Amino acid sequence: MHNLTLEAADGYRLAASLFSPAKPNGLAIVINSATGAPRRYYQAFARYLSHRGATVLTFDYRGIGDSLDHRFDLAGLRIRDWGAHDFDAAVRWLLARVEHQHLAVIGHSIGGQLLGLSPAIAQCSAALTIASQIGYWRHWPGMLRQWQMRSIFRWAMPVVVKQFGKLPGFAMGGVSLPAGIALEWARWCQHPDYFVDEHNQPLPTYFHRFHGPIRLYSFGDDLFYAPPLAVTALAARFGPQQASVVFRQPADWQLAKLGHFGFFKSATPEHVWAETADWLESQTVARVHAHAA
Repeated sequence: MHNLTLEAADGYRLAASLFSPAKPNGLAIVINSATGAPRRYYQAFARYLSHRGATVLTFDYRGIGDSLDHRFDLAGLRIRDWGAHDFDAAVRWLLARVEHQHLAVIGHSIGGQLLGLSPAIAQCSAALTIASQIGYWRHWPGMLRQWQMRSIFRWAMPVVVKQFGKLPGFAMGGVSLPAGIALEWARWCQHPDYFVDEHNQPLPTYFHRFHGPIRLYSFGDDLFYAPPLAVTALAARFGPQQASVVFRQPADWQLAKLGHFGFFKSATPEHVWAETADWLESQTVARVHAHAA
């Protein structure tokens, strides 16, 4: 693993880590983190992919982990910047340094949403998401749970942010979120169009520029963060011929639980990761080799 620094188009510097394989298999992968999850959380999974031959880049979004730069106005940071600038910077950096390799992206939770916020998605040959969703509160099952989610985003989060000047890590899990990030997240989750600006007007999105296959994983015990309807709502943003949603119960992989964060834990058995890695390779390097033969 090699730690490095990326520079986004607007000048923001991002901490990143590169995992280089001993024997490259022709696949390069960018991993987009979940909200509040530092890149170190994905280190074990990235090493696994690298051992299989992939070149893997992980990075911290602005305002998160080692990319927390107090020289910038943290209150002015927005989630849309994570896609439009940070994901974009990761793709551009990796493409500039790997030749003749297929680029894929893996998104966890909001990391899958960010694919549609940058034209860089057009450079990706395949994509895979883990527990990624559209967080609009009506995508949660049942009136009680909908009321709970709406209350969190409409009242609880803004109050907590006003009190602390940020969203503390204990409030939603993960590391603390800068105020601007948390408030934009709360606003998105209250709007049926989801990706909206401060005036509730739709933001430009680029889902239509992605022409490769995408597989979205939904877990049966992840009902608080990513219920099935929320996952399928994200799949609908892509072309119907591209997106496939895979529903898994922990027992399908001989596990007691997965939840929203379990897939990437270092203790996760490799046979769980193998299914996703096999699929990515089958949609990129293996397909090219088959055509060449």
